[in-house]
Amino acid sequence: MTRSVEPLSRTDPLVGYLSDRAGGPAGRRLRPMPRGRLSMAQVLTALTVVAVLISALASQYCRINGWGGTAVYHWGCYSDVAALWGTRDFDQSAWAPFREDLSTFEYPALTMLLASLTATVTHGVHDLLGGTVLGYWGDRTGLLFWDVSFLLAAGAWVVLVLATMQAAGRRGWDAVLVAVSPAIIFGIGINWDIWPAAALALAVLFWLRGWWVLTGVMIGIGVSFKLYPLFMLGALFTLAARRWLRREAHGLSWWAFLRTLGAASATWSAVNLPVMLVSFDSWARFFLFSAERGAGYSSLWHVWAVLGESGPDAATVSAGSLGLFAAACAGVLAVGLTAPERPRMVQLLFLIVAAFVVCNKVYSPQFMVWLVPLMVLAAPRVRDILIWHAVQLLHFWAVWMHLAGIVGDAEPQHTFDPTLYALAAIGHMLSTAYIAAQVVADIYRPERDVVRSSGPAGRLHAAA
Repeated sequence: MTRSVEPLSRTDPLVGYLSDRAGGPAGRRLRPMPRGRLSMAQVLTALTVVAVLISALASQYCRINGWGGTAVYHWGCYSDVAALWGTRDFDQSAWAPFREDLSTFEYPALTMLLASLTATVTHGVHDLLGGTVLGYWGDRTGLLFWDVSFLLAAGAWVVLVLATMQAAGRRGWDAVLVAVSPAIIFGIGINWDIWPAAALALAVLFWLRGWWVLTGVMIGIGVSFKLYPLFMLGALFTLAARRWLRREAHGLSWWAFLRTLGAASATWSAVNLPVMLVSFDSWARFFLFSAERGAGYSSLWHVWAVLGESGPDAATVSAGSLGLFAAACAGVLAVGLTAPERPRMVQLLFLIVAAFVVCNKVYSPQFMVWLVPLMVLAAPRVRDILIWHAVQLLHFWAVWMHLAGIVGDAEPQHTFDPTLYALAAIGHMLSTAYIAAQVVADIYRPERDVVRSSGPAGRLHAAA
């Protein structure tokens, strides 16, 4: 730790209060860490590795017994990655997502590529070792596929933590909330969502450093994994519009915004056009699936169906979710334009992503991974982040117990009552809305924003 980085016991009231047993908050005479000791980046990396091991242990039941049956829900280790090995034909061909005779893989281009490269490694290791590794894998290559995917995701987690640390400036220790986040511990093995989260964190970091083109490149890469990194362009548009409409001397220029937009478009095209040429139908499957699917578990629309006799049809859900999200984006634009001081970009970005999570017709448990780094950068209050995590983990278990009762023959005492499940789903929406309300309060009362009050680094982040 150096003098330029504030310890958490001085930047967060809850941590400062809890530090009493360890001698109290660090004072202004705190000496820098001596040479030869671990740096902040090394400490955060070590904590992330520990969290990775805990995450692997949390999935150990499924790694030992497989990902079939209802036990995956009772043990909370369900994974799309493992399930898609057989259901999306990776067991037949590593490049199944790109083959029209096999492809049913409903993900964007870079996720297609990542999954295929992982499957290639899986088949290669399996064949090299004669179909078994010390008698462990045997025919269960889906386990090896999950293991390889998880190891790669662990690397992306480290990148996410270090990017958050750098983006946090003097509040670099806030990244510990990403390194040991229970939401990521339980959510990283479900799907490939850690990858767009890491890409978006790098985009935020590059933006804070004024590297517009690299920002656009990372946005384009992130969107090629999942759609939501695209929303950073909405936050940037708001800042550019604010400077133009309010005739501010400083802020984001249209030229910087257009450079970022151009780099994002070029990167997205460079990634997606080859996939379109290889198999347009395979490439388009993600967009068609997203447009046609109905209400997903734990969404606002699914809760409507659980609490009522029946929910709206797919067309109504699609129109309603899009309408609500558009209205929320208009609200974020209004907040950005009317705030007494220019909002920080990541505050607007968090509000847009949070609105999408709440209004979208699908909410998967791993979506909580999206919000963790944005929350840490937008409103790094440990108390609020702990509250949010507690509610998210309640929902995490509620949705699995609910599914155990739907797809299996579990006894009622081993499942969640539909009403309790619906309340847990409402809770996850309200917890996200609570953090969003804190961010809005910080925007309209800049003196309340803990990042702005963190010295020169805070003022730099506010200016960006």
